[in-house]
Amino acid sequence: MTMEVAIIGGVGPGTGGALARAFAKQDYAVGLLSRRAESSAPIAEEIRARGGKALVVPCDVTDRQSVQTAVREIRNKLGAITALAHNASGYGRGRFLEMDPEQVRGSFDANVMGAVYLAQAVIPDMLNAGHGFISLTGATAALRGRAGFAPLAIGKAGLRMLGQALAREFHPKGIHVVHIIVDGQIDTARLRSREPDRRRETVIPPDAIAATVIQCLKQPRTAWSQEIDIRPAVESF
Repeated sequence: MTMEVAIIGGVGPGTGGALARAFAKQDYAVGLLSRRAESSAPIAEEIRARGGKALVVPCDVTDRQSVQTAVREIRNKLGAITALAHNASGYGRGRFLEMDPEQVRGSFDANVMGAVYLAQAVIPDMLNAGHGFISLTGATAALRGRAGFAPLAIGKAGLRMLGQALAREFHPKGIHVVHIIVDGQIDTARLRSREPDRRRETVIPPDAIAATVIQCLKQPRTAWSQEIDIRPAVESF
């Protein structure tokens, strides 16, 4: 029996790794994309140890040729792609007048253009299969820009609009596109190193984000979400 294939863009020890494990638990073969193979290799090894299929492919999602090459390799080795979780994200922050404008470009390229390149590369497979799923990892910045966070807000707002455009074009063709607004800080090793005393109930576990994506993956075609937001109960919004 042929396995469904998912590509996870932006795999590391946090949300990207959680997404890869979650899709593997749903019996997807997973292609793991990251700039450096060592970022995603431990996740792939963990998936294989549990009997899953995982392929690590170094890829710069801001480079269209790199994306096309990576997707081609995954397709040749694992099969046609029917799911995509775009988790790569540019960041950038600082006082506006002191900010390097290239920070805006970097955030836009990672968030928006990365999603564009990946979606263009995999949607034909989904159309051929008659079904597909695309999740886009968003942030509070998609809804409102804070002082000092212009690059992130521009990138995440653009990603949200891309998700809406894709959904309106491809939902009728059987491809479910969902934008996940992560409204709060994610519980990562980096955050723990900065704030070792941070209370668990104030941050979002990566596995919880991945679980939300899988809930959307399982939605029937007659009740698809296009956008969903998640946050700790103590978060103000």
